[in-house]
Amino acid sequence: MIHRAREAQRHSSRNSTSQAMTFTRTVSSLPLCVSLLPWIGSSCTALTPPPQYGYTGPMLLRVVATLRNTSLTEASVKLGLDTYCYRHAAGLWEYTLRENPPMSVEHYLRKAAELNLDGVQLCDPRHLESLEYGYVSGLRQKAESLGLYLELGTEGTNPDHLQNMVRTAHVLGSPLVRTFVGKPRPTSSQAMADLLSATGAEIAQVIPVCERYGVSLVLENHQDLTTDELLTLLEFLDSEWVGICFDTGNPLALLEDPRECATAFGPLIRSVHLKDYQVVARSDGFLLLGCALGEGVVDLSAVLEVLAASAPQANLNIEAFMGKHICPALEEDYLKHLPEATAHALARTLRLVRDRGLPRMPQLPIERGAPEDEILATEDDLVVRSVRWAQQALGRSGSELANPGEHPDRQE
Repeated sequence: MIHRAREAQRHSSRNSTSQAMTFTRTVSSLPLCVSLLPWIGSSCTALTPPPQYGYTGPMLLRVVATLRNTSLTEASVKLGLDTYCYRHAAGLWEYTLRENPPMSVEHYLRKAAELNLDGVQLCDPRHLESLEYGYVSGLRQKAESLGLYLELGTEGTNPDHLQNMVRTAHVLGSPLVRTFVGKPRPTSSQAMADLLSATGAEIAQVIPVCERYGVSLVLENHQDLTTDELLTLLEFLDSEWVGICFDTGNPLALLEDPRECATAFGPLIRSVHLKDYQVVARSDGFLLLGCALGEGVVDLSAVLEVLAASAPQANLNIEAFMGKHICPALEEDYLKHLPEATAHALARTLRLVRDRGLPRMPQLPIERGAPEDEILATEDDLVVRSVRWAQQALGRSGSELANPGEHPDRQE
C-alpha cells in the first residue's frame, strides 16, 4: 500500500532533516500544482512534509525545487515515440523479419518526423550499431537536424553496463538513461527489502558517473516493482540524478491504479511511457492486450492532468504495441508475489475487467499467421492512431496532427 510506504519513509531514521523548511514563493502560475499539493498555499512561507505524500529530507527539497521553478503556462510538453512501438519491425525481440529490413535508428527518426513528433526514446541499446563516438555523435546530429530529442533506454542495474550507457547517452545528447530492475519478485517483504537494498547498492555506484556527465538515471515501473517499492528505492538512493520513467499502463499488472501511481511519483517523473491496455477476463485472472492510446481502460486524460501538474518537464513517449500479457491474479502463486496487495486493489482491478473487458480474446495478426506486410501495417496503424489521440489530447493544432504514411521499411 502506498500509504504504508509513506509512513515508513516518514518515520525513518533518515528523516532527521525533515524539520520545517521555509521559503517565500508565489505560486499563482501553478494552479494545478496547488490543487495537486494542497499543502502549498498561494504564498508559501513555511513547508513541512505532509504524511500523505511521504517525501522527506533532501528528496523533499528536490521536489519543492522542481515545483518552485516550474511554470505550467510556459511549459512546452514534448511528445515522442518509444521504439518498442515497432517491436516487430525492429526484429530485436521475438519476431524475426523475413521479407523486410529491420528498422534502424535513422528510420525511427524519419518516422517520428513524419508523424510530427518531437523525439524518440531508443528503448534498447541494441538499436545502436556501435557505441563508437563517431557513430553515436552522428545520430545526435541527425536528430538535431530534424528537430528531435533523443532518449536512451536499457535494462538492468549492472553498474558497469549502466556507467557505459550514461557515457553513451552523453554523446547521444540524451539527458537520461531509462532502465528497470527486471528481477523476479520475491514472495516475502524481507526478501523484497533485501532485493531493494542490493539494487540500491548497484545503482549507487553509477551516480557519480551520472553527475560527471549530467545524465540522469530513470527507473521504470516495469511490472517488476510496485510504486511503494520504487519510492523506497529512490529514498534509499537519495540522489537528484535518479528519477522515474512512468509507464501509464504497467500499474495494472500489479493491481495498481495508474492515476494514483502518477500522483505518488509526482515530480520525480523525468520521462513517460504513454501506454494503454485493453483487458480480457480469464479463468485465472485477466489478460492485458496492447492497444492504441484512448482505446483501452487506462484513464489517460486523468493521468495527463496529473503529469501536467507535477511533471510538466517530462517527455511523453508513446508506447503503443501489439502484444499480450497474462496476469493470473486469481492464482495463489501470483498473489504470493504481491504480499502488500489488498483485497480492495484486487477487487478494483477485477471490477475493471468485468465492466470494461473485451467479450472475447482477439487473435493478433502474428498468431493467425498473417503475412509480414500485414503484421507491419497493423503495427504502423496502431502507432498512427495513438499519435493522433495524443496530439489531440494535448490540444495540438490540425497542422500538427499526424498524417498516416507507409511503414518506412515496407517493400512494395
